[in-house]
Amino acid sequence: MRTRDLVTDADIAKLTPKPGGAERTLRSFGVPGLMLRVGRRKRSWELRIERRPQVRKPLGEWPQVKVGMATDTARQMWERHRAGQPVDGPNKDEMTIALAWPLYEARLRDENRSEKTLLAYGHSYQRLSDGIKNCPLRDLLNDRTLMADEVKRIRNKLHNQKRGGQNAAAQSAVFVSALFGFMRDRDPTLLGDPVSACQTTVPKRDDLPILGIDEMVGWWRDVQKIGNPVVREALLFGLLSGLRRASLETLEWKNLDLRRGCLRVTVVKGGSERAFDLILSRPMLRCLWRARHAGRMLYPEAAARWVFTGEAGHLRGNRLTKLGVYANHALRRSYATAATHAGVDEATVGRLLNHGGKSVTAGYIKTSHLGRMLAGAQTDISAAIVGNLGNPLGIA
Repeated sequence: MRTRDLVTDADIAKLTPKPGGAERTLRSFGVPGLMLRVGRRKRSWELRIERRPQVRKPLGEWPQVKVGMATDTARQMWERHRAGQPVDGPNKDEMTIALAWPLYEARLRDENRSEKTLLAYGHSYQRLSDGIKNCPLRDLLNDRTLMADEVKRIRNKLHNQKRGGQNAAAQSAVFVSALFGFMRDRDPTLLGDPVSACQTTVPKRDDLPILGIDEMVGWWRDVQKIGNPVVREALLFGLLSGLRRASLETLEWKNLDLRRGCLRVTVVKGGSERAFDLILSRPMLRCLWRARHAGRMLYPEAAARWVFTGEAGHLRGNRLTKLGVYANHALRRSYATAATHAGVDEATVGRLLNHGGKSVTAGYIKTSHLGRMLAGAQTDISAAIVGNLGNPLGIA
């Protein structure tokens, strides 16, 4: 037999090593770089691609891997190599959510998305069944009922939990839609949305906690009973600023600009690109002064960096919800309510709360017309909140 001819399985069955037991190598399979190495104990397939990036990939052993399977695999690897794709990656039709999620997660990290966003997407991914995770993306597009049934399954599984699993199911659907948007940039033939038959929005809740205007005096009285002064000031600043928990607990002194009357908020929902300048009123500045004094007394090392200090560095916002008083997002809602009572229009409140993705206050200049307007609005809101607290001494 001449090894320059195309070799068949029948030919391989007759092959032996070279005299003396030396390994025999065959390359006549019609695919560049595909070889069969025949030794004393086994016959091993290997693909070598010398073009950059060079590849050396074992393809299994004969007879488990026949000639036809080896040549098909080698051709597919060559196609991926020419397209600049990993040679051992899946075909486009074989790509699944399970394979795509690590790629999407890496992209989100490159975009400096917040850890909370990554954690939320991770939970949404974990809620999906193995069948959906490993289903080819194109199959999910071709049969939209697959995701519709999956959303229904999640709701049924979590029906005894808060909100009956509706929010969790919607979040998983949103995650799948976002992942497909990412994969569509890599494969433009993935047209459509696999969750078009699913509900991806959740009706607004009417049971969200909020500190009412008429409850503020009692709330302040309860806050004063908390022994840790840093915690007391953190709760008050949360009400005066309307900041989210993650933003409040990670405020740093280096971002305080007294000349401009603002504090840079760098940890925000949506990632660092939405960082903004929090405009400070007089009551807010006095609150920060008291927090710095208390932090230096209790946690002097951490107080050099963090505005609201704690045993582990900065204060942990989840602790605030365990004190028996309104905290965190309940105070954010109260801020918006107090702003309305103070006569501040909704658009201005949205700017001060950094709503909508475009941080108007990111370029805040105190001497500009917009800056003066926003500073005036913040002053009015703080005055309304302090008044509703009963005008306690020393706050304003």
